[in-house]
Amino acid sequence: MENRYLGREEAPLGAGTWQLLDSSMIEAAKSQLAGRRIISIEGPFGFGLKVIPVNDCDLEEGISGSAFVPVNEIKSEFSLGKRDLASFEKDKLILDMSPVACAAVDCAAKEDQIIFHGIQGSPGLLTADGSSSQTLTKWDKIGTAADQIIESVTKLDDAGFHGPYCMALAPSLYNLLLRRYPQGDGTELDHIRNIVTDGVVKAPVLKKGGVILASGRQYVSIVIGQDMTIGYNGPAGDRLDFYVIASLALLIRTPEAICVLK
Repeated sequence: MENRYLGREEAPLGAGTWQLLDSSMIEAAKSQLAGRRIISIEGPFGFGLKVIPVNDCDLEEGISGSAFVPVNEIKSEFSLGKRDLASFEKDKLILDMSPVACAAVDCAAKEDQIIFHGIQGSPGLLTADGSSSQTLTKWDKIGTAADQIIESVTKLDDAGFHGPYCMALAPSLYNLLLRRYPQGDGTELDHIRNIVTDGVVKAPVLKKGGVILASGRQYVSIVIGQDMTIGYNGPAGDRLDFYVIASLALLIRTPEAICVLK
């Protein structure tokens, strides 16, 4: 049924071509995505999911209602030449997958933008009310990062969240953790992974700082409507137009389980 709404059945492509497009999209998206690597996933529930109801609340005496978290759709378009597709399907010549990869990376960046920074009406990990925060100093000296991560974990521990924990960092901070301790062969990243045991990931969508959170869907989860896939728009001159699409929402149940690294 999902393919009917995405137009895939209308595209003049064989199964092998679709398999190549899908695998190229997945490979490219995985190189970008960070949120999915540390946060619990619920779903996918399908293309038609538009909102997620949360707990009922009292509106007036004897009247209650439910608020909703919107499920946001993300999309990025690309096109492929008809002759290129025909030569691939007929003669198995190499088909340039860079348009697919670029669209997938763009969609992945939009997904992580929603997860970390939020979007109108829906907070992200860095913008949720009720979370704690840790101000970082420069990590020029090896060991400083580990000390500050321990301070952040201690804040979560004091708030009643005793781990395990996961963490996402801006690339500039993550890369500093690859330095080796002068007194041994281990890196600072190895050290921190003994503290933050449920994953330490590089998040390209972050320009600075990062976030640590207690692991588990009871605190935070990503709700997937339509998992990332490719749809077909139709012919356009000597090309065929496609798009990468997904829909999701970040559901923050317990913002106190989040510590923002500033």
